[in-house]
Amino acid sequence: KYTYLLHDNDNLDLVTVYLLDQVQKGNKIPKEAVAHLRKNKLVEGRASNLYLAAPLAQSIEEKSKYIKNKGFDDQYYKDMILNYIKEFGSAKRADIRELIIDKLPENLTYKQKERKILTLLTSLKNKGIITTDSSNKQMTSWVLVEKK
Repeated sequence: KYTYLLHDNDNLDLVTVYLLDQVQKGNKIPKEAVAHLRKNKLVEGRASNLYLAAPLAQSIEEKSKYIKNKGFDDQYYKDMILNYIKEFGSAKRADIRELIIDKLPENLTYKQKERKILTLLTSLKNKGIITTDSSNKQMTSWVLVEKK
């Protein structure tokens, strides 16, 4: 696929195509190389979890992989959490994990996915939308805040 990429994009040099291949394989590349690829809008994501940018993914027929790596915006996940709580009245952290962990970007590690879930819950709590029903972290559930 990268041969075709090189052929179809005469503005890409061999080194850049090699770096893109390394990104695609999940190998680490030097910071200078990341900066070069970002400057040319060839990659997205964090330096530790780079993935090909949309136009590039499209040109090598990896559109679905692009979406799986990019994920959805936070509101999508928050809506899922809120719909779950509305439907069932409350949700334990394990319930929320089961609900959205497989929908988070594939390029995140399990630990990063756990952190993302915590960030989503904290954001909803800080906005006064949800709260916990107990101070015991082992037994607590997330519930909607009752509006007065």
